[in-house]
Amino acid sequence: MSQNCEEKFVNTEMWNLFRNRFKSETTEASYWSDIQEFCRITGKEFTKSDSSDVRKYYDWMNDQVRNGRLSKITLTKKFRELHSYASFLMEQGIYLAGEEHDYFYPYLKTMTKESALAGAVPVEEMDALLKAASADRMAYTILTLMYRAGMTSTEVIGISGEDDFIEYDDGVYVILSDREAPCYIPDDAWQILKEYMDQRFVCETLFYNRSGRPLNTMYISRMMKKYCSLAGIRNYSAQAVRNSCAFNMFAYGATDGQTARQMGRTEQQIRRYRGSLYRKNLQKQAADLVKIHIEKP
Repeated sequence: MSQNCEEKFVNTEMWNLFRNRFKSETTEASYWSDIQEFCRITGKEFTKSDSSDVRKYYDWMNDQVRNGRLSKITLTKKFRELHSYASFLMEQGIYLAGEEHDYFYPYLKTMTKESALAGAVPVEEMDALLKAASADRMAYTILTLMYRAGMTSTEVIGISGEDDFIEYDDGVYVILSDREAPCYIPDDAWQILKEYMDQRFVCETLFYNRSGRPLNTMYISRMMKKYCSLAGIRNYSAQAVRNSCAFNMFAYGATDGQTARQMGRTEQQIRRYRGSLYRKNLQKQAADLVKIHIEKP
């Protein structure tokens, strides 16, 4: 990764000291990219930025969130990284911001309050997304499996065909290559899936493109952008749809163990989905809720 740029926004010596903290090249690259982005938007060296510059950056990024080009969780990540770098420079005595904290910290405190909903799709917007995709049976089925069964987009597109599904006394399960145990398919999702399988062509995988070839994650990403746009909501990721499955399970009283098994995660990993804000939002929408139990398109 090159540390050179046309305008010397970042002190090389300080950056080299700071980057020694990272064990991962990916993390280092993320910090470098976000610091450079901040400096390009403000047009200043990092150490010469002030509260008005941070406000300008925040307003610009918030526009990206409102337009669906950036998620709230990504915005929070950026501010955490900028706050971390600013704090380091303050420790070195070369970045004198506020009396007690850097200029990024006040915004970060606000974002922390929003984090309980980060990475999930509000129920009313999920409802709009499903309605927008209702004419596309394959897209509707894929969304259903992610939202109701908690499957990742990679798991969904990796299903070979009907032989991957097993019916037991308590319901239908699907065998997924990267999971130790089969994944339960709720009955409403199974009914939608069966209708899709009844009308699909027999190809190498259960879901396929126009040429009959297996889908890839880029296809799913484009699918999400298309139907989020048609639904008039911001651009959610497939991961956010899957995350909503865990939030919904917790909101309706599922235990850590039950949710972890459904999502194919450990109990420790799954606890971050215990979102009280999501539960309150779910309760607000209860009167109009139609898609926790997903209907056929």
